[in-house]
Order: sequence, then structure tokens, then C-alpha cells
Amino acid sequence: MCGMAVLLDDGGGDEEFDVGDGIRMLPPPPAQCDGGVWGPRRGCCGCVIWTLVLLLWNLLLLVVCVCLMFLVFGLVLLPAALLLYAGFLCHSRVVASPAPLCSYLDDNSCSALIILGFVMMSPLVVIAAATFCALLRRLHLLLYFQPITGARYQGRGLGWRQDFHAWV
Repeated sequence: MCGMAVLLDDGGGDEEFDVGDGIRMLPPPPAQCDGGVWGPRRGCCGCVIWTLVLLLWNLLLLVVCVCLMFLVFGLVLLPAALLLYAGFLCHSRVVASPAPLCSYLDDNSCSALIILGFVMMSPLVVIAAATFCALLRRLHLLLYFQPITGARYQGRGLGWRQDFHAWV
């Protein structure tokens, strides 16, 4: 019955509303078909194996995205981190290191470096987040995540949808 035409002619009817010999019914949704649009269903073992493959793929992609995030945030926030490090390293009440840099800095300049580092942190976090989102969008990394429901049907595998748009 999946996708077949059905005639619903009762034999009599008004000529005003008669549209022809029969009415063509719409096919049922593909999820109710045996096979149909998505292909035949996998067996139990094949479904479990493909589920594990898709889980590993999604985890690997998640690790790549997290590493990219740490790389972008680390590079963008590096100037603020260096200012904070130098300020805390040379302040007499915190570490008071004998580093050569500290011979040029007194406590007031160390406090200024600490304040400047924290003030610079807020806009740099916004810039890092915008850069990370732009990289995700440009590299289309979010499009490579696979739904686990694709493991049920043969022929789906690692297929990426072309009509899907990720909004980041």
C-alpha cells in the first residue's frame, strides 16, 4: 500500500464536484514504508556496528572542534595572559621573582599590567568566540555530525546532507 494509488469511487455523485474517475491518494510518510526512500533496514548486528561507527565518528569530530576551540582561544587570549603573567610575576606581594623583567617594573607598574590584562580579557573573549564560530562556519564542521538514526538503514552510511544549513 506504500505509495500506491487508491480509487475512491462510490459509483454516484454530483456532476458539479466530480473531478474524474477516481481520486489519487497521497502516499503515506516514508517512515511507514518497508524500505522506501531510506533503503532497507539493517539487521541487529549491522545496526549495532553502524551505531558504534557513527558514535566514534561524532566523538572524533567533537574532539577536533574542542581542539580548534582551545587553539583559537589560546592564540587570541595570549596577549592578556602575558600581561597578567608579567604583572603577577613581578609584584612584590604575589611572587616577587628575581627575573630580569622585574628589574624594570615596580609595584605600581605591575598593578597596571594586572588591571590592563583583566580589562583586555573581555573584548578578547568576544573576538575569540567570533573567530571560532567563523571557523566552524567556514570549515562546515557542524555539517559532518551524523545522526545515529542513519545506522538503521542500509545505504545511509556517512552521507552528508547538502540541504542542511548550520547556524552558528
